[in-house]
Amino acid sequence: MQELKELKRILDLPGLNDLVINGPKHAQADFGSGLEQIDNPFLTADSLRVAMVELALEAGARLDIAKPISDFSLLGARFHAVLPSAVSPNALLSVRKHASSAVSLDHLVQVQMLSEPQALWLKEQLRLGSTMLISGATSSGKTTLLRALLLELDERVIAIEQTPELFLAPPAITLTERIANQEGAGAIELDELVVHALRMRPDRIVVGEVRSKEFRVLLQAINNGHRGTMATLHASSCSMVAERALVLGLIAGMPEALTARLVASSIDFVIQLSKLGDRRYMSAVGIPHLVSGNLVITEIGVL
Repeated sequence: MQELKELKRILDLPGLNDLVINGPKHAQADFGSGLEQIDNPFLTADSLRVAMVELALEAGARLDIAKPISDFSLLGARFHAVLPSAVSPNALLSVRKHASSAVSLDHLVQVQMLSEPQALWLKEQLRLGSTMLISGATSSGKTTLLRALLLELDERVIAIEQTPELFLAPPAITLTERIANQEGAGAIELDELVVHALRMRPDRIVVGEVRSKEFRVLLQAINNGHRGTMATLHASSCSMVAERALVLGLIAGMPEALTARLVASSIDFVIQLSKLGDRRYMSAVGIPHLVSGNLVITEIGVL
């Protein structure tokens, strides 16, 4: 399929970060300076639909009429595919290109994502076994920073991810969520994987991104003595981390007061990342604590 070959050619272009395709007429790519219009590799809606199904099948993911939305990793990228359905009249494809290799904290200093004092402080927190929650908006560099931190370690890290993005080397291992089959059976969700990870003699447990009920299990694991745990969370500021944590707690069936106490006693630091144009940077460090029973993230500066 020539159009699929053209898609793969685009994914191999130097500097590509993101590719988004909306039907057969609209396509944009981000090479580091925001989305810009490009020629769509797909000429018809049907060719785009067929290509997405083929890509999902190659990745071992399910994408069909019964499940018209799918996440999967393939070709060094994370794919999010939506078939034409009640959800969207058009086929939609969003691709996030993974870095070709993990970057170090020292490299992040070179590209000014971190300052030298910030990098040294982060290395010290790794040595001390501090529990860190990396927060930021979309494309702010959360996974990039988490991978760089893990690159500093030679430990049995057990990473739990919805879609593979960290790509850790031994002795670290990765566990990935599995969706249900066509009969609705066989699903293995992130919270179950966290429980399994606790039984696998981990030095540290890492969750690629907390989105749902796995947050409760992760907080319990930290409170039971699994220090050095790290995770990322989608929030645009330290103050929003507190609100986001309470929402995740409610999703997991915990009252706000319990979530607030667990976060305050479990998370040592919140590392806030921000994005300005094409620059990503560490904008704040916060410490969770309780004020009159309410969860508050107090910023202590940017180091």
